Amino acid sequence: MSDATRDFLRQFVGRPEFVSKYRYYAAILARMVPIEDPHVDVMAVSGRGARIYLHVNVAFFGQPSNFPFLGGVLLHEVHHVVMGHLSDPKFRGAGHPDLMELAMEVSANEHIREPLPGNPPQWTSYQAFGIQPGQSTRERYELLVKARAQGHFVDCGGCYAHVLGGVGDVGPEGMEIDPGAYRRVRRLVKEAIGDAMREAKESGGGAPGGRLAGREPARWLEELEGTEEAPRRFMDWKAAVQMFVARMRAPVHTYARPSRRFPDKVGVIPGRAWYPGPRDRPRLLVAIDTSGSMSSEELNEIARHFRVLDDVVDVTVVECDVVIHRVYAFAGVLTEVAGRGGTDLRPVFEPAFLAEHRPEGVIYFTDGEGPYPADDPGVKTLWVLTKPWGFGCDWGEKAFLRREGEG
Repeated sequence: MSDATRDFLRQFVGRPEFVSKYRYYAAILARMVPIEDPHVDVMAVSGRGARIYLHVNVAFFGQPSNFPFLGGVLLHEVHHVVMGHLSDPKFRGAGHPDLMELAMEVSANEHIREPLPGNPPQWTSYQAFGIQPGQSTRERYELLVKARAQGHFVDCGGCYAHVLGGVGDVGPEGMEIDPGAYRRVRRLVKEAIGDAMREAKESGGGAPGGRLAGREPARWLEELEGTEEAPRRFMDWKAAVQMFVARMRAPVHTYARPSRRFPDKVGVIPGRAWYPGPRDRPRLLVAIDTSGSMSSEELNEIARHFRVLDDVVDVTVVECDVVIHRVYAFAGVLTEVAGRGGTDLRPVFEPAFLAEHRPEGVIYFTDGEGPYPADDPGVKTLWVLTKPWGFGCDWGEKAFLRREGEG
């Protein structure tokens, strides 16, 4: 890329009107290296080592009719980087690479209001397959795969490769990737958000407004915390639930029962007792993430497992996506759940909600792709993850809801 073209791009990103509207985007773009690449249709991103490259088809933007698309395409590429499409292992090894590309494109386009070239895929075009606003890329991919398996034709529409191999991999077919790429890309995004906030405050403007890929930047920072840790090993969910409930039912101290060592000290030295009757059984909240991550088959399997536990614990079901929709006593079945919006794992752990239900434990079935409380809420918690990738919560136990075909 010529120096003149590179300078032009930097000047475009640094224009006051662009920075004031897209301060976080400008901070991320400033950390990317633009290169001329006639092999991409419009623009794309790749990574190598500690750098992220912005591949630009200069001839495309050299046409006056295409120049108005520059701003929107730049936002699109930043979305790919921020959402982890470039480096996150959960987007590698997809059985249907074209549907993964489509899911990435839909997610990258969702929050862009600037014009984009061609006929870019939007979530509204795939509502018939269950695609909704606020879903994660993996959720959308799985819904598209399900639609194809049911015999539907899934049209990729205006897809073209925006995410290139180059972070140690050679594409989405599952080749080996650089294990440090994910950490480096996440660190770049985290630093860019922090710098944008700091620069705005130092300039006297206070914290900058606006969102980044549809979210408050503070939420991105929350989710980026702890993502540089090594991947964890996850226990199978059924064994984890059995162990979790067994610990909840451990003996408790009570003055109503004599101590074995001091039987004559009733009311003075407490004895130990298991939960003796239905009214005294441990209370367990089973939270279901209804953002689209749980299939009917999975809900049926969860219900079968909890029917066995119903004799020893009182189970209350909580259906939640970004808000709590329903709370009800478990009656042996789980049907189609309410919600199907985005994901926020915090409402179930709000102090007022926990105080109302007073559970001895919480089991949360979720994909983990949403904000969670930064601090341990003080209740025993088991996360049963449908997608155990990059879940950075450092409190609670973790288990894996293994799906058919997953290792």
